[in-house]
Amino acid sequence: MSSRPTTTTMPTDCWYAAAASPDVGRHLLAVRPLETPVVLWRTEGGDVVALQDRCAHRAYPLSAGALDGDTVRCGLCGFEYDTGGQCVAVPTQPRVPFGAHVASYPVQERDGVVWLWLGESGRARLHRVPELPWLTDERWSTVGDTAEVAAGALLLHENFADVTQVPFVAPEIAPAALASAPPLEVVVTETTVQLRREFPPSPLPAWQAEMLGTVDVDGTTVQGGFFLSPAAWVDHWDTSYEGGIARLRFTQLVTPVDDASSRLHWRVSRDFAVGDPAADARMQEMFADYYARVQTAMETAQATLHCYGAGPEVNVAADVAALRVREIVRGMVAEERAWLTRHAHV
Repeated sequence: MSSRPTTTTMPTDCWYAAAASPDVGRHLLAVRPLETPVVLWRTEGGDVVALQDRCAHRAYPLSAGALDGDTVRCGLCGFEYDTGGQCVAVPTQPRVPFGAHVASYPVQERDGVVWLWLGESGRARLHRVPELPWLTDERWSTVGDTAEVAAGALLLHENFADVTQVPFVAPEIAPAALASAPPLEVVVTETTVQLRREFPPSPLPAWQAEMLGTVDVDGTTVQGGFFLSPAAWVDHWDTSYEGGIARLRFTQLVTPVDDASSRLHWRVSRDFAVGDPAADARMQEMFADYYARVQTAMETAQATLHCYGAGPEVNVAADVAALRVREIVRGMVAEERAWLTRHAHV
């Protein structure tokens, strides 16, 4: 029987974003995905290590200890662990006790993100890490941040799947075309959702027009939304205008902490005004405010769910993608529970 974590609303068999690559270095970083305390650090060779954040001797976090070369030393009892989680030294005796080890978790580092696998180790190869090349491509400029959100991960995904909410959350940054969103085209696979909308010509948002150096120019925008996995929702906004095409990528990496809280890594990438510090500063301020508003809205919705429960819902055509995401996630959770039941006594 695996010691994997269990959740009720989000699947465990998934590569979740643990941290941005620059945040993991030669120091001990504590994270808590899926109610599982994990400590991250880099070896002297630059590889990322992920271990259970609890000493095998006593209930004390390894993240409160210290690095010694490529081993981590508990700050309470001095037990030392290698990168695989095996205890290799005990200060009070020459022999390491049998069974003195902590769990080690698979990690991958790609596109400036450290991805962590907490599910069944043998199933990790069946799941792909989302590909987000614009996050590190020099032809794009990216801003972003990380937020601790008191709302469940599925609630966040359902919000990202419905852009018709944007004019109500942040009307000043919403494209004019969103005022009357055209019908959705939705494509669903067993584990992914893809949506597409093509908006009629409309004026560019003032901030985008200024960065493009255009005045009184309309643009035709195609929105693509992608539920890549329970860990990632990405939006593509490609606007054709007189002068070329301006592309935006909104990357939302959602990592469950527990059933009612999440860590959100958000990034906004653009392929225009690349390398412009003033444009970066404006984008950072504008979208930090937007995601703060999203956070407040989702935390309010989570609190309402806590008080009243899910209850009956009234859905409209714009909800189709969000409902598909909900169906997929719940199906993945049910499949995991069935698998655990089958293997409970193996």
